[in-house]
Amino acid sequence: MIFDKKWVKPMALAMSLPSSALMTAWFLWTLVDKQVISKNVAVFIFLAIIGNILIAMVVYALKNSGKDKR
Repeated sequence: MIFDKKWVKPMALAMSLPSSALMTAWFLWTLVDKQVISKNVAVFIFLAIIGNILIAMVVYALKNSGKDKR
């Protein structure tokens, strides 16, 4: 197998992070322009989403770092 199974989920999250950040920022910017939410709320939501992805990557990596290759 080309990829080690224990690193597939963290790598998938890492590879999707840039597109997730761009789409989230675009969507929140649109909501701010339409005055649905304030700029501060948009920044908080953006940081929460990106932080959640980063935390998920670390959790998957730490959870699988002790497993043997099989």
